[in-house]
Amino acid sequence: MNGRALAFEVLRRVEEGGAYASRALDAALARSVALDPREVGLATELVYGSLRRALALDLALARHAHRPLAEIDPAARVALRLGAYELLVLGRPPHAAVSEAVALAKSVQHGRAAGFVNAVLRSLARDPQPAPAPPFEADPAGHLAAAEALPRWLAEEWVAWFGPEEALLLARAMNAPAPLTLRSTTRDALVQRLAAHGIVAQACARSKAGLEVRGASVAAVGRAADGLPFCVQDEGSQLVVLFAAGHLRGESARVLDACAAPGGKAFHLSDLLGPGGEVVAVEIHPGKAERLREEAARRGLSERLRVVCADATKSIPSLSPQSFDAVLVDAPCTGLGTLRRHPELKLRRTAADPGRMAVTQRALLDACARLARPGAPVTYSVCSLSRAEGPLVTSAALERGLVRAKAPEDFPRDALTSEGELLTLPSRHGCDGFYAARFFAGSRPPRSVANSAPPS
Repeated sequence: MNGRALAFEVLRRVEEGGAYASRALDAALARSVALDPREVGLATELVYGSLRRALALDLALARHAHRPLAEIDPAARVALRLGAYELLVLGRPPHAAVSEAVALAKSVQHGRAAGFVNAVLRSLARDPQPAPAPPFEADPAGHLAAAEALPRWLAEEWVAWFGPEEALLLARAMNAPAPLTLRSTTRDALVQRLAAHGIVAQACARSKAGLEVRGASVAAVGRAADGLPFCVQDEGSQLVVLFAAGHLRGESARVLDACAAPGGKAFHLSDLLGPGGEVVAVEIHPGKAERLREEAARRGLSERLRVVCADATKSIPSLSPQSFDAVLVDAPCTGLGTLRRHPELKLRRTAADPGRMAVTQRALLDACARLARPGAPVTYSVCSLSRAEGPLVTSAALERGLVRAKAPEDFPRDALTSEGELLTLPSRHGCDGFYAARFFAGSRPPRSVANSAPPS
């Protein structure tokens, strides 16, 4: 199998089976250990590139197709996008791009579909131009949608929230590859050890435990680390933990992590706390909860991290009200802040999804706020960039009696909004898009704890 065939296999799993591209690609590469590194690079480029640009590719293809692409066979649609990506983005010679895409369609016994793929791509090859985008000044959301392959509704959301110029930078950043970001309790030593093995790594700008690695895989880092601890965690995710519980660093505190799987933030909290500290990780799905327990044991954290399989929107008998020194509600969301890593979400999310998710997010925040001790911060976070899942959830929480709390004193100011909420954007901060807000439960914070952030 070459890189192009592997990409076709992965993209079919994404298109037909609802797989996440990152997981499907990792699994396919693990089965193809003998694949030439150049073919690995080609497969990675084709998978992520064609998904990031899928909506723009579809617009270009639609000008040459006699029927809507949504109605054709999924395998043929994948082959068409691959061919269009090679023609329009990679600049491959037309005969090579077309013949390879047709061969992919034929490989899954889609003879008639292969003829359609051939006809559409040959027509595109005669006029290899993307669909025209409306002028940015006249229609910024329409320009973003066409030029940066965003759903129109999401382009409108970002323009309304961030303004046209910032929205354009954000959309462009979402189409760039994300770096490999790690967290390590021995960061400086790890950077030096990686450098000794020819792996370029540098400290993250805001998280004191974070480092970015360029041009190396997790497996290569693991071999070079030679026992030094690390885990894969985006800097934005690290900042959420520091925003929620950075003030408890080194203390014997009890922290709740609601909706904890796959566990990155729970493990970070465990590393943050001092001797005698405990993290209670709540996860509703039994399978995910069990994997979280297994991973905690593998990391030697079983004594510091307790996993509870339960629905965090409801009362949990084993957890007493007002019993935690900090609460983190890392709520399930649309993931719109992670499009660099999960570009398939552009094709799956709809305009109704953020509002639908917000119903559960508000319920989680309401339920979990009752578990915080008086004066303990309650942090709500999502890896999404929609107002319905971010500021509007915060507004609703304030109306229901929660009170704003300031970020910890040493928290990076450039990752905070004027209201004191955490907001990271790949276009500004180089990490995934996260939103978080910090509250106190009750009508007012205690005098000994920082009061609400100044108004905007």
